Amino acid sequence: MRLTPATLMDVAAIVKANLSGWYILLALLLFSIFMSGCDNSEDKIDGCFPVRDCVFEATAVKVTCGYGAFDDTWLQVNDTTYIQPWVNATTLQHLIVGQTYRFGYVEVARDNRYKDLYTCQAALPKAKVVKLTCLEQIVSTSI
Repeated sequence: MRLTPATLMDVAAIVKANLSGWYILLALLLFSIFMSGCDNSEDKIDGCFPVRDCVFEATAVKVTCGYGAFDDTWLQVNDTTYIQPWVNATTLQHLIVGQTYRFGYVEVARDNRYKDLYTCQAALPKAKVVKLTCLEQIVSTSI
């Protein structure tokens, strides 16, 4: 079939007549994309449902005058580096001192959520303030 100017004019007329429908469809598509996003609640980071793997290991330690998501129990990575869990976005609700954990995190800024919970005046160790995105207890396999 050979395209003639008359055929092209008919196609152009059909497209032109339905162009407003395409604009409406495009607007609905863009609207649905923007509305499908999640809110920026405290349980979500870097988008709606990010995947964070438990790739780090640390031991739970008690920190004098410490505070955070697990009160005075923080994670210590290698005898010198402290991780202060500020937000707990995992299902694990407490840490056992001396227990080793595998965890994933995102660094966060301190806010005022714990301002009325601590009254100790001792200096705290330098720590990385984090939101825990993954936390698993490492079970010992020794017999």
